[in-house]
Amino acid sequence: MENRTPNCGASGERLTRFVVIAVFGMLGAQAATADPAEVEEAAAAVAEEEAATEAAAAKKEKKWSFTIAPYVMLPFMTGSLTLANQQVDVNRNTDEANAVVLNTLDARNWGLMLYFEARHPKFSVIADLVYMNLGRGGVLPLSGRSAGLTMQQLMAEAVFLGRITSWLELGGGGRVNFVQADLRAPAGMLLQPIDLDARTTWFDPLIVLRFSVPFKNDDWRLGLRGDVGGFTVGSTYAWQLYLYGGYNFDGIKDRRVVELALAFRAIGMKYETGSGLNRFVYDLIIYGPELGLLFHF
Repeated sequence: MENRTPNCGASGERLTRFVVIAVFGMLGAQAATADPAEVEEAAAAVAEEEAATEAAAAKKEKKWSFTIAPYVMLPFMTGSLTLANQQVDVNRNTDEANAVVLNTLDARNWGLMLYFEARHPKFSVIADLVYMNLGRGGVLPLSGRSAGLTMQQLMAEAVFLGRITSWLELGGGGRVNFVQADLRAPAGMLLQPIDLDARTTWFDPLIVLRFSVPFKNDDWRLGLRGDVGGFTVGSTYAWQLYLYGGYNFDGIKDRRVVELALAFRAIGMKYETGSGLNRFVYDLIIYGPELGLLFHF
């Protein structure tokens, strides 16, 4: 009698193929009966979640932001300037006496600025370049003569600010001043005309404080910056107040890229050098409104 052993390997293979075919058949039937809208909604939800994750990661990686801003200014000055042995006073009290000279010189008053800031969550680095063309009628107090003062001033400033809170920063830096001044007075009875000019440069160390007003709406920005310096290193004293406010416009992909800003700057210094015919004393306050366009990236 012939013994026959069952072929278990062949049976197992047939069973495996049956199970695989059944599973794929069930999946195919389910896919065929699924609502296309539900499938599309699920895919959109997955894509949105992936995009949010990528955006959060990109935001976390981006530690630096930058601002560059050109400004224009309408500057005025008050105080006194001394060249050689001649001091000229320029203030509101001299306006009437020097109406003709004043009207001519005030048309020359303008200023241009270029501001740059690199901002980190913990600190900021700032560079500010200011050029001003100034003219003002004045009086020579010793003789009472009318005079005209014209001046070109360039200020280059670098500042480092550490962040104490989200709205308060404290730091220091320095400002270099380049000044070219011309003093003119017409000839008078028994008096010779005066024609003096001088150029000088000095450096002032600074202590800087900046306040930022927090807004829930990021469209608006308001702040105040102040500094004191000089400490007889350059100027006997120097100070500055800078009040600014701006509105941010939505830019690329809802980022606030462009900001229109209005500011008011007042800066005062007292600096003295030389003697005799080389004497130069700068004791002026320059102030005025500014209008700027800021680019954030």
